[in-house]
Amino acid sequence: MGTRRQFIRNSAALIGAAMLWPRKLGAVKLPPKETAGAPTTELFRAVNGTPQANTEKLIDLMGGVRRLVGPEDVVLIKPNVQWWNQGAPSLGAVKCLVDLIMNRPGGFCGEVVLAENCHRGAAPWQHAGWSTPFERNADCPGADNYNDLCRLLKRDYGDRFSAIHWVNVKDGGRRVSGPAEGTGYVFCDGTRGVPLLEFNNGLDGERFRAVIMTYPVFQTDRGTRVDFRHGIWEQGGYSERPFKFFNLVGLNHHSVWCGVTAAVKNYLGITDLSGGPDPHRDGKLTGSYYNFHSFPFDEWAPGPKPGMIGAEIAVFLGTVRRADLNIATAEWVGLAHRTLPPAARTRAVLAATDPVALDYHAAKYILYPNSGIKHHNPDYEAGAFHHYLKECADRGGGVLDERQVRVLSYDLSRGAMQTDGELAVAGEKTWGRDGRSILKYLVLRYL
Repeated sequence: MGTRRQFIRNSAALIGAAMLWPRKLGAVKLPPKETAGAPTTELFRAVNGTPQANTEKLIDLMGGVRRLVGPEDVVLIKPNVQWWNQGAPSLGAVKCLVDLIMNRPGGFCGEVVLAENCHRGAAPWQHAGWSTPFERNADCPGADNYNDLCRLLKRDYGDRFSAIHWVNVKDGGRRVSGPAEGTGYVFCDGTRGVPLLEFNNGLDGERFRAVIMTYPVFQTDRGTRVDFRHGIWEQGGYSERPFKFFNLVGLNHHSVWCGVTAAVKNYLGITDLSGGPDPHRDGKLTGSYYNFHSFPFDEWAPGPKPGMIGAEIAVFLGTVRRADLNIATAEWVGLAHRTLPPAARTRAVLAATDPVALDYHAAKYILYPNSGIKHHNPDYEAGAFHHYLKECADRGGGVLDERQVRVLSYDLSRGAMQTDGELAVAGEKTWGRDGRSILKYLVLRYL
C-alpha cells in the first residue's frame, strides 16, 4: 500500500511540476548536423511562417509547383487522417498545396485526389480527422476538419478535385484483381491473375509471419480510374497519362513500440488492414497472410522481430509504388499523445523524395528537441523507431545516414537560409489539463 501511495504522490508531483513550471522542461540541445561532401539526397524545409507561407516557400525552394506537377497530371495526395489535431496534417498546409497545384503556372487541366484509408469501418467520413473538430492544425478559414476542407476544395475546383475513402474488404470494400473489375483492393497473393508480392520475417515456428502487398483501385469524380500500382486506366488499358503520388503527413508521437508517426508509417493507410491489428485474433488478410499492422506487431505491442514495419514498407516501395514526394506538416507536434496536449507548435513544413531521410530529420530536429523522449530520437538504437527506419533503409527504402542528406532550410522570420547548426526547432508548448496525458509524457521522458 505504501508503494502505491508513494507512486500516486510522485505522479501528482510530476503533474504539478509540468503544469506549474513548464519552462523547466526545456528543449533538448543537439550538436550541429554534419553533412558529407557529396550528399546523395536533399531535404527541404520552411520554418517560422504560417502553414500556408511555409508551404509556399517550401515549394518555391524545390523549384516551384510547375517543376513538380505537369499540366495533365492526376495527383494523389494521401494524408494520415486516422486522428485529428496534431495527429493529422495541417488543414491550412493541405489547402495551400492543393491551391498551388490547381493554379499551376502554365495551366493545370489535371486532377487532384485526396484519398485515405483511416481504417474506421464502412463509413470513415463519419469518424476521426474527417469529422472531429480540430483545435490544433485548424489553420484553414472555413474548415475545422477534413470533411470541411474537402467541401471547400470541391466548391472551388469542381470535378477537378475528388475526396476518396478507401475501405477495407472486411468492412465492405471490394476485392478486385485490377481496374477492369472496377474499384476496390488488389491482394497480391498470386491468385486471380495477380502476382505474388510477399515478404516474411525469416523466423521459425510460431514466430514466423508473412505479409502480402495490397493496394487500391479507385475512381475520381471526373470518372478517371486509377490503379495505384500501375497508373491511369483508360479505354481498356493503362494509359501514358502521368500519375503522381504525394505522401503527406503530420509529425507525431506514436508509442514506445513504434515511436513516431510520419512518412514511412503513413503507408499503412494505403494498404488493406482487414483482420484487425492483433495477429492472435485473426489479423489475416487471406489464407495465412497477415496485414501490414498484424505482421510486425502484437496488436499494441512489439512483434516477434524488431523493425518489420519498415521492412514491409520497403518492399511496398520497391514492388508497388513509392511517393514522388513526401511532405511533413509539423505546425503542431504531439509529445505523448495523438490528439491531446502536451504539444509543441514548431511551425515547420518539410519535404523530400526519400521517406526515411524525411522521418529521420523531422524526428531528430523537430519532434525530439521538444519532447526529450528517447523513443523519438532516431539515433536511439534500442528504440522501435530506429529499428524500423534502419530496416526500411537497408532494404532500399531510403537513406538513414544524415551525413548523406543535404538540407536546404529557410527561416521566414529572418528571411534567410539556415545553416546546419540552426536546424533544431524549439516550439512553444501547450500543456493542457489532462492529467493522464501529462503523466504519460513525464513517464516517457524521465523513466
